[in-house]
Amino acid sequence: MVKPMVMGGLMGVMMLWMLHGAVTGGGVGLWAAVVFVAAHVVLVALILGAAIFAARLSPAARRVLARVHRPSLSHMGTMVGTAVLIVAVVHLGAHGFGGV
Repeated sequence: MVKPMVMGGLMGVMMLWMLHGAVTGGGVGLWAAVVFVAAHVVLVALILGAAIFAARLSPAARRVLARVHRPSLSHMGTMVGTAVLIVAVVHLGAHGFGGV
């Protein structure tokens, strides 16, 4: 359970940094967010393509994909929940309860 928490915490801080830059117009925030989203779209497309290839065409690829780590719903929930918690803590630490 530690690994998804660490990954979620880092993901939360990274998203906060990118969104802050995009909102304030400073730094590479907007480009970082665009690259982040584009990278995830490409990764999902590659994973879906590999799964379709393995399921339809290649018994050897099917065996390899059977051993690959696929996160569970609880793993994803822990990661996203930790990201939200870390973002809240960092944001409140920087701006307090009254500031935005």
